[in-house]
Parts: sequence; C-alpha cells; structure tokens
Amino acid sequence: MKSIVYGLLIGSLLVCLTGCVTATFQTNVKTDATPAFKRILIVSRLPTTKPDYLASLQTAFPPGYQVCTVANSPISFETAEEAIEKQRQACQSEVVLTIDFNRSYTSGSGRYISSNNELLLEMKSLATGIPFWKALVTTGLSDNEILPRELVTRLIKDGIIQGTAPLEKSYQSTY
Repeated sequence: MKSIVYGLLIGSLLVCLTGCVTATFQTNVKTDATPAFKRILIVSRLPTTKPDYLASLQTAFPPGYQVCTVANSPISFETAEEAIEKQRQACQSEVVLTIDFNRSYTSGSGRYISSNNELLLEMKSLATGIPFWKALVTTGLSDNEILPRELVTRLIKDGIIQGTAPLEKSYQSTY
C-alpha cells in the first residue's frame, strides 16, 4: 500500500514539474528594422483557441502598450483581410503580430510518446511591411496556444518590447 501511494506521489510531482514547460521558442530578430511602437495588432490564424485566449493576450503586455486582437474565423462573413484591416484602422496599430499554425507531430514511442504543435509567429511594421521578429514555437500536450505571459516574456527578452509582464491581469481598452 505504501509503495502505491509513494508511486502516485512521485508521478504527480513529475506531472506538475513537466507541466510548467509549455513552449520552446526559436527566435530571430532583425534589429535594424525594429521600429518604436506602442500599438500592436495581434492576428490569430490558429484553427482553434479557447474563447478567452485573445482577451488574455490583450492584458499580458506591459503598461503603455495598446493591444488589439482579431481572429481568422471560418464562420465570419468578412474575409480575413477585411477583418484585419478594419481592426487595424480602429486601433491605429503600428505593428502586427501574426500567430499561425505551422505543423503537428508526434515524437517518442510507447508510453513516452508526445504530441506537439509548431506555431509560426511574425511581427512586422505596418508602415513598411518589413518583418523584424520571427519565432518558431513548439507547444506540448497538443496545445495550439502559447501562454500570453511566455510570449510577452520572450518579446521582452528579445528586446522587441520594454517593461515587465504584469503579474495580474490589467484592464486595457479593447476595440
């Protein structure tokens, strides 16, 4: 009986520890093309997301950044380009961050098999159309989403945005 409880305790601990790492980033920054900006439009081209995912991205950025979002929904009557342009104009966005699905794959074998999704992220200036930040993100556990705090922390680390990620949700205006 003790060995079963001990095994469950160790198993639970391992699940908790491995559950903390949700995404790995490979990024590339074109520093000479990085503009100064405060208004960001995030475009999700992910096939499925949780209903509150885009709203959580809006509150994850440091104070001083205005973040608007738009999703490429298959049931929308507008084309993706129309929805993006409409939101860009409403928010007066200076840059666009696109989150797109790249591929899905499995690795390992037997009980050690894992499913992963690969997402492609790109940030570009709306004034010039030139990309200045790209990322290839591998998410575990078949998750299509990057935790907003992880994304913002990586943007800060790469020097794309300044500040620190808020510890609690802050309320920013949405359009």
